[in-house]
Amino acid sequence: MTQEAVQAAADQANREGKLHPSQRRMVLDANFWTLVLVLLVLVALAVLTPIWFGISPAMIQATNNLNAYFGKPLVSYWSKNAPLYVMSLVFLVLAVYPGRAIGRRLADWRGGKVDVVTGLTHDFGHVQHRPSGVLPPMYLYEITERIPFTYLVVNGKSYRLDPDLKRRVLGGRANGAVFVPRSKILVNVIAA
Repeated sequence: MTQEAVQAAADQANREGKLHPSQRRMVLDANFWTLVLVLLVLVALAVLTPIWFGISPAMIQATNNLNAYFGKPLVSYWSKNAPLYVMSLVFLVLAVYPGRAIGRRLADWRGGKVDVVTGLTHDFGHVQHRPSGVLPPMYLYEITERIPFTYLVVNGKSYRLDPDLKRRVLGGRANGAVFVPRSKILVNVIAA
């Protein structure tokens, strides 16, 4: 299939409220795999921190034998290792954020549904700063930060457009911004 045929099929699927198979890679992109890596590292740290840095019961027993010999108070296993278990708990709590983001993206990928937000797209053209003041619900602007970037803003949320999407959206006409419902990733722009 040619690129145009794939894009036409994706547009038709999006109009029907479905995610086209060619768009699924946009949901499971490099950011998704980075989140998976971060989640794995945090869980590994939570599990391995007490193992690597913890004081074993045998070491506690040896310390207590020395403390008893010198007349010092005895120590318990939990008093020596409590900070490590607190640190493990912190790692697990931090792992919740990437875990939820991964869950949302996987649900979008499996569900295969999209939301379409339609509206007249106002084009501000090339600007020095992001437009402010009373703004339309959907607008387009280009800004140069060493290289030019084009942004589409839908209901206050800004999305940087790649060159393919930039060619598809035209200012001054009704466009439909196509999102996956849970993670709100812009996957397509169609003429409304």
